[in-house]
Amino acid sequence: MLRQVYILLNDEILYQKSFAKGIDASFFTKVYSSVKKDAFSMNGREIGIYEFFEMRISYIVDKDLKLIFLLIIGFSDDFESIKPHLKNLKKKFLVSFGQSIRNNNTSFRHEEIDPLIDIIQRNFKAKISIVGCSGVGKTTITSLIKAEEVPIEHIPTITGKVATIKLEDTNLYLWDFAGQDDFDYLWEDFMKGSDAILLMTNSTPENIDKSKKFVDIASKAVPYSRIAIIANKQDLPNAMKVEEIEERMGQKTYAMIGIDPSNRVKIIRIIADLLDINPQVSPLLKPMFERELLIYKGQNALDQGNLEDAVKFFDRISSICIEIGDQGQANEFKNKADKLRIFIN
Repeated sequence: MLRQVYILLNDEILYQKSFAKGIDASFFTKVYSSVKKDAFSMNGREIGIYEFFEMRISYIVDKDLKLIFLLIIGFSDDFESIKPHLKNLKKKFLVSFGQSIRNNNTSFRHEEIDPLIDIIQRNFKAKISIVGCSGVGKTTITSLIKAEEVPIEHIPTITGKVATIKLEDTNLYLWDFAGQDDFDYLWEDFMKGSDAILLMTNSTPENIDKSKKFVDIASKAVPYSRIAIIANKQDLPNAMKVEEIEERMGQKTYAMIGIDPSNRVKIIRIIADLLDINPQVSPLLKPMFERELLIYKGQNALDQGNLEDAVKFFDRISSICIEIGDQGQANEFKNKADKLRIFIN
């Protein structure tokens, strides 16, 4: 998944765009210095890659112009597959703006460079794999995300289906896999290259136990991929509570009723949360942006001793988490607020 793009000239940022969380601003200078040292040294490579935690920083330079292009991708992404995009970006950028740079004119507008980056983003989609046993609602969730008619009758998916969705500037691949045991030999190959995995369950104890095998396969096939449990069919009387599922599976768990069309926004927010998609790219994701801001404000209020303000912030955070479907974090902040209320009183 393409997470961030930087274009720098003489150490100054000409262009920057974020599709998802990438290198924090506080780390960027240090990381950039390391990449620059490698790229512009006497024996430095024109094109290469630098690993930073769970991200890969791929780069290409023009040494004469002291120009460097950085594409920050995930650890599940193959560097060889992004090399052509780096070379093409440099070539097209120089055709469009090379002469202006030579004439010391660097007053480019973002909109002028955006089309070059959008081509890369379209060809470097995030891959979301939807896995789980047969009949747990994988195809229903795929239909929900695509805003298609939700199937009432269960028709088993044979091998797998691929769909593409677009969230503002961010393109996503959805892979829906067959859950029958007859196809278990394909699961590992299907998961490879996934940026995120949604493990669907029907929220019953029996299915939870059977679903653990998908976690084991994912940890082997895509160790750097994010995984979340989608506790589907929460409207049924035998459904386990999300907290119980999360404890049993050891993975972040979200509540879901896949047959309810109103939950489309919730599942999209879950995917965005899982991929750390920039919450400012779409109006749908504004609650996620508000949550991050409130977490900062709540902690700051707590540090300053403003306990009543902290309670208000934590209550609002809990409400937003429920809206997103993150019951675990909702409970965490509700408990924080309740404890502060007891202390205040």
